[in-house]
Amino acid sequence: WIHYPGHIFVADEWLAGRVPLWDPFRQAGKPMLAETQIGVLYPLRAIFLSSLSPSLELSLFLFMHYTLAACFAFILARSLSLSRWGATLAGLSFGFGGFLMAQNVNVNIMTGAVWLPLMLWGAIETLKRRSWLVAMLAGIPIALQISTAQPQITFYSLVMMSGYGVYKIVGDFFLGPHRYKVNYALITGLLMITIVVSGLLLAAPQLIPTIEMLQFTVRLASRGFELLIENSLPPALWLNLLLPSAFGNNVVGFKGGDPFQEDFIYVGFIPLLLVLFSWPRRRQSPVLFFMLLLLSAVLLAMGRYTPLYATIIQYLPGFDLFRIPSRWVLGVNLALAILAGVGLDVLLKQGVSKTTLMIVLAIGSLLIVGLGLAWLGQAVLLQWAASWSNLNRKLLRVFFDLGYTFNPIYEDRLLVGWLPQLTVPVVLLTTNIIIAAGLFTLYARRLLSPTLFAGLILAAVTFDLIVAGGTVINPIKDAARWQQLSGGAQYVLERVGQARVFPLGASAEETSISHLGQYFPSAHRVHSAGGYLGPMRLQRYEDFINEAHPVQAIQILGVRYLLTPGQMGADVAATYPLAYSDDASYVYENPNPLPRAFVVHDIILADGPTDALAYFTDMAIDPRQTAVIEAGADNLPPPQTPTTPSTATILHEDPQSVEIAVTTTAAGYLILLDTYYPGWIATIDGDPTPIYPANTIGRAIYVPPGDHGVKFDYRPLSFRVGVGLFGLMVVIIIGAWLWRLNFVKS
Repeated sequence: WIHYPGHIFVADEWLAGRVPLWDPFRQAGKPMLAETQIGVLYPLRAIFLSSLSPSLELSLFLFMHYTLAACFAFILARSLSLSRWGATLAGLSFGFGGFLMAQNVNVNIMTGAVWLPLMLWGAIETLKRRSWLVAMLAGIPIALQISTAQPQITFYSLVMMSGYGVYKIVGDFFLGPHRYKVNYALITGLLMITIVVSGLLLAAPQLIPTIEMLQFTVRLASRGFELLIENSLPPALWLNLLLPSAFGNNVVGFKGGDPFQEDFIYVGFIPLLLVLFSWPRRRQSPVLFFMLLLLSAVLLAMGRYTPLYATIIQYLPGFDLFRIPSRWVLGVNLALAILAGVGLDVLLKQGVSKTTLMIVLAIGSLLIVGLGLAWLGQAVLLQWAASWSNLNRKLLRVFFDLGYTFNPIYEDRLLVGWLPQLTVPVVLLTTNIIIAAGLFTLYARRLLSPTLFAGLILAAVTFDLIVAGGTVINPIKDAARWQQLSGGAQYVLERVGQARVFPLGASAEETSISHLGQYFPSAHRVHSAGGYLGPMRLQRYEDFINEAHPVQAIQILGVRYLLTPGQMGADVAATYPLAYSDDASYVYENPNPLPRAFVVHDIILADGPTDALAYFTDMAIDPRQTAVIEAGADNLPPPQTPTTPSTATILHEDPQSVEIAVTTTAAGYLILLDTYYPGWIATIDGDPTPIYPANTIGRAIYVPPGDHGVKFDYRPLSFRVGVGLFGLMVVIIIGAWLWRLNFVKS
């Protein structure tokens, strides 16, 4: 939901004929493309350019990616020599499994994860064919993932793909038919490097601006071990593999501590059971890799709960950039899906022996008896858990509250409303056990053919995943809900003009929608001093908000209105009178806000952002008269005293340009209260002029006496370099393809 209004803004920009490089409506302006949250350049986002409603576009966009995920996992499984039945099971378990279903609240994570199977498929095909052209083409899924994904998903995916390359190099060098052949191993490594380099170059229009932005954000300053292990997956939550939503979900509430979407993992009970039967094929190279991937991803997802991070992971390059190690369940989900497909193929080929049937029946019986005994002895278990950690004691209580209890909220759900009791985790598991026991028994007694057995397995898994995922774990939201503005927000939108609003206390979903929080200023095209507070917050903005005197901050950000869902204290009202109030919103007005553009004739030179910020920790400076400018090594011409007040009027603006008419009788400095950031260029009467940081976060240019037309344009070199690198890679791929055609003909 966070990114929903961002999609609206991006689509509007494309339809207006502009590449959505900059968003002027959040945090006084910040890069949109470089931020990576929306996926500005992602080709499949073209669906948002349709005439459909944005909510329907988003629904179709999500469904399309679930389908793609299943198809890509199917393709990957087929490349590993799985049958169509096994590959279909793998596709179902990954495409409609718990990770992707839960992460639809983080669209950039879900859509990025979809491409992992195709990335691995590209690596596998490259090493099979030993082709440089195939290696370059295999970079396309990487580029597509980078263009849509949150960077953490791309990093994890590249680690997994690189892990496959290392696995093949080591395996071939020591065990395969190319044993001890250095050249063969070297070419394998170079092919893998080619895949990655091709993907990075094809993604350069997205990647280069993101790398540029990273150095100006709080992300680099907030690295450390505690950040690295934040939101680790508690071991108890692996119980979700058997009992989905046993600790709650986004519909009934999640009690696991972290956000539900970060901790949910489910591939279906029967696929989990079938994973056991992949063991006979463990000596086959691809199967062994996915077994190792499963083990590695499980350990990595648990973060702080294993010694791995303290002893090894924190010292590996790149890992310390990201928190939430529980997102490694992406690798767990894919590995389980592939191994389940392998297990099904084993049974289709070998049948179900008496021993296999006894194992299945024993597992089912133990689970049912264990759940029954746990329910009967819950008082004893809760007492015994008194010595456990607070989290584990809480999880045990939640398990007994939610794992065995029906919630009537599911009675009106479309797909499970006819039998809502199946949403009870224990009931669903028991049902799955009975279905599995029946199918395995009939197949063991040869009452089912392999084809019918496989078809019924797929039907049972589909049924299971429908009940355990979709709208069962995600709330249903009416399309009109996204337009439900509070009275205060409507008041602001009607009056704010070119000034800014500062939404306070509007980070949660409901208040973001009603009070212009997160990306909603972008959708409504209202200038805001707040907005989405993701990990790519600009360091200048963050320091200014945290350290400047609050009144100075309000002035320098050009804020006219404070919008809040709750009443503020008397000290705030004394400075900013209450302009509007109702039961759900309050609007406080700055009676004399700074205009976004104005001219000053007094400046103070600062050595850098820290020095500049120090001038605004109190009220000593009047920003209407004096600007604090960071000149660097430049010798700035001094301003002069005007005979009449100078004026600056914004004549026209769009997200990537601002045109201002300036009139002054003496030299001065035009101040624009929009974010200072590389890539912005300024002209006076068509002639280029340098831009300097002003008042920590704004922009300043020198203006001579007279009437002038000033224009600010966003033309980032990083994007142009990225486009050039993309074009270069496309030319190389086409050249390699043409050379191959000529080579084949000759």
